[in-house]
Amino acid sequence: MPRWFFKNLISILVLISLISCSPPYTQPSKTYGYTLPATTTEAASTVLVTDYLGQPVEVVDAPRLSVAERRARAAAVKVRPLLGSGHGSGTYMYMFGRRVVVTAAHVVGAATVMIVEGRDGETVTGRLVLCDPVTDLAFLVVPEMETRTAVPYRPQSTYDERLVGARITYTGFPSHHDLLTIRGYVAALERGYIITNMFGWFGSSGSGVYDKAGRFLGVVSAIDVGTFLIPLPLDSIVWVAPISSIDQDLLEARVRTADPAMATKAFPGAAAPRRGGTQP
Repeated sequence: MPRWFFKNLISILVLISLISCSPPYTQPSKTYGYTLPATTTEAASTVLVTDYLGQPVEVVDAPRLSVAERRARAAAVKVRPLLGSGHGSGTYMYMFGRRVVVTAAHVVGAATVMIVEGRDGETVTGRLVLCDPVTDLAFLVVPEMETRTAVPYRPQSTYDERLVGARITYTGFPSHHDLLTIRGYVAALERGYIITNMFGWFGSSGSGVYDKAGRFLGVVSAIDVGTFLIPLPLDSIVWVAPISSIDQDLLEARVRTADPAMATKAFPGAAAPRRGGTQP
């Protein structure tokens, strides 16, 4: 077959894989690397973090994390479909009087119900209340979780050059990794997205991105693709879907009017009517 056929075929396969969730992974039975001696490790510190009601919550975590990073780690969840493999990430929030998981629209796809995983095996169902596939943001109403702490919803409404250079962070579940906290900065604004310099990979899609003041900028949407003979994933250039593009009045109306029966810990027997859709 002609050379151009194979080149275009490789391009299509790479692009399809970039918008998909992380593939299933089997943890190796052998542990690679080595363990640091006890004398070189740092003791964990106990810090005070407040929940959405302002009540102090003790969090034992790494001493070098900021308050915004600790809150993001305490609220990070894994989002996966009812059937099939793969997963994305999300952030457990308290907004408009409800508990909501914010993730990427391509993680949800055409589903109206998703599985949300906390820690220690905790699993709840989340029902879609708003989905914007153009910006790549989705919102799932969930019941209260026992192993996660909801972070207050504080959206960053700015989308202009003042964002460039801002230090940012997210916590998610890229590939087979568990609860990775990533740091970076805003590099540019392009095509309605926030372009950042930080690590991203399959499975981190949907992770909530925060600035150092704890304001929610949006979610990890995609990694960049460069071309050198064939398309190459650039895992240090991450596209973030900005929360500033969402109609906040529409979001509030959808969240507040969501049927309480939608927030159930029991797996549903039938799919509910789709309530999402592109914002007007």
